[in-house]
Amino acid sequence: GTTGATTHPDINEYSVFAQDEWRVTPSVTVNAGLRYDLQKFAQPQIRNPDAQLASAGIDTSFLKTDTNNWGPRIGVAWSPAGQRYVARAGYGLFFGRTPSIMVGTAHSNNGINVQTITFTGALVPTYPNIFASMPTGVTLPKPTIFVFDGNYQNARVQQASAGADYALTPDTSVSVSYLFVHGDQLPRSTDINIGASAPVTFTVASTGEQLPHYQFTPGPFTSFARIISFQSTAVSTYNGITFELNRRFTRGLQARAAYTLGKVTDTVPDATAVVPASSDDAKFASNPANFDADRAPGNNDQRHRLVFSGVYAPQGGGTFVHGWTFAAIFTAQSGQPYSAYVSADINRDGNNRNDIAPGTKRNQYRLPAQVSLDPRVARDFPAGRAKLQVIFEGFNLLNRDNISNVRNTLYSASGTTLTRVTNFQESLTSSGPRIIQLALKMIF
Repeated sequence: GTTGATTHPDINEYSVFAQDEWRVTPSVTVNAGLRYDLQKFAQPQIRNPDAQLASAGIDTSFLKTDTNNWGPRIGVAWSPAGQRYVARAGYGLFFGRTPSIMVGTAHSNNGINVQTITFTGALVPTYPNIFASMPTGVTLPKPTIFVFDGNYQNARVQQASAGADYALTPDTSVSVSYLFVHGDQLPRSTDINIGASAPVTFTVASTGEQLPHYQFTPGPFTSFARIISFQSTAVSTYNGITFELNRRFTRGLQARAAYTLGKVTDTVPDATAVVPASSDDAKFASNPANFDADRAPGNNDQRHRLVFSGVYAPQGGGTFVHGWTFAAIFTAQSGQPYSAYVSADINRDGNNRNDIAPGTKRNQYRLPAQVSLDPRVARDFPAGRAKLQVIFEGFNLLNRDNISNVRNTLYSASGTTLTRVTNFQESLTSSGPRIIQLALKMIF
């Protein structure tokens, strides 16, 4: 049986939330809440009857609904009367949504609903004739199917924060804040149609260096190419501390300076890898038999970030700059990490886009730091009942080449021989060059 190309991956979502606040003392306030989330999935109408799937307990017609998503949260604020400081702390447990693209993919890609075969030449029937049966010599390709793991759960995130503000003057304050975020049960896609792994040694052609690695044997499900399992086994942790100086807009000047020191560590979570043999394959963990092998700085890890921003609008008349507004944003940040890859499926897991180069670790390399300065100067001129605003703007005024992507293929492979790629780490994309523009705006 089949439902054809049409499926109904409906999702019903329900949420309930309660919160209250208590003034424990004149200087201490506590707020607490509890939220419950339920995301209920429609079940696929057809189950793939393959005997190997059945013996392994893989049911393509079952999507587990996670029913224990209770999320408490609590916050405390301390603000002593007559003092210049405020301290805050909070904790919350949050649950994420399973993206509809994962549900729809599991509904439609079960190995029986839709199969695509391309014919050419004499095998193509003449209109209006149709195929009565499969042409001689043509066999169906092994399908790739998507299934939800039987223990799948919604993503869970714990977040804790603490911070303090201190008023240096009535207009200027300093603050420090710490943020901890830990996610578990995070979604990932992984191919479970792989066999046991065996050690193998690769040789670098130019140096003779011997690099130990591993290769998988063919998977046990012989009727399928790949069996992509949606699992909730990825984890991620963020720790960050931010120092900030703020001046509220007073006497024509507003300014802010902030520095953040942070770190992200994860095991390659992703909820969008749903198209096999495409760029989505790069989102898979490099070793489907050992996810901890990819525990490393996350792709969005940024250790340092410094931001200055300000607005100056001179008050009062009699000066040349009266009526003008000067503003600027300066940003400096460390580069994000990236991995070195081999342009071949050297571990034989059926994926040639996620093979991290032997002798290296995931996200071992870093892009260069990025620096940008964007100034703005503006003035309003009366124009009857309207006003004309003249604006001078600059983007990347320092004309810095902020590299955002590089060639990350370190080796090509032939058998167990690796050949170093000469353009490894060559820049692919970067921010635009310096731009200075003049704009006129009529406001009426």
